[in-house]
Amino acid sequence: MFVYVADAELNTALFATEVGTMRTPETVTAVFDRIHTLTSHMRSVRCCGSCAMNLVGVACGRLDAFYEIGFGGCWDVAAGACILTEAGGQLLDPAGGPWDVMSRRVLGTNGHLGPAVAELIAGCKTSSEEPPPPVAQSQNGQDTVER
Repeated sequence: MFVYVADAELNTALFATEVGTMRTPETVTAVFDRIHTLTSHMRSVRCCGSCAMNLVGVACGRLDAFYEIGFGGCWDVAAGACILTEAGGQLLDPAGGPWDVMSRRVLGTNGHLGPAVAELIAGCKTSSEEPPPPVAQSQNGQDTVER
């Protein structure tokens, strides 16, 4: 059986996310700000309960994008990320930089929606409880936040 990502454009795309388990007002506000922003530009949203299965949903063309910030760890995402990559999908940090399997942050999309979805997410509120974007070393050895 072969799997391939779909070819949807942003305004017709179906995305998925998870609400997570943190329930402080700051985090709930940040989560729903992102959902509101994305549903204003995309067709609809799904919450299915599994980071890996949502990435596989993108790989199979059932979903066009999936993001989550603050999932349990690399075990929640590694297998789905491998399947999505093999199906022609794209993995990014939700802020738009390179994806880091240890960051507890992921954005998986069909082959071309990644930058547009990341731009929308990057413009949203974040919570101090959520893991920040990965830090990379610049050419001069200074830490820089990937964007």
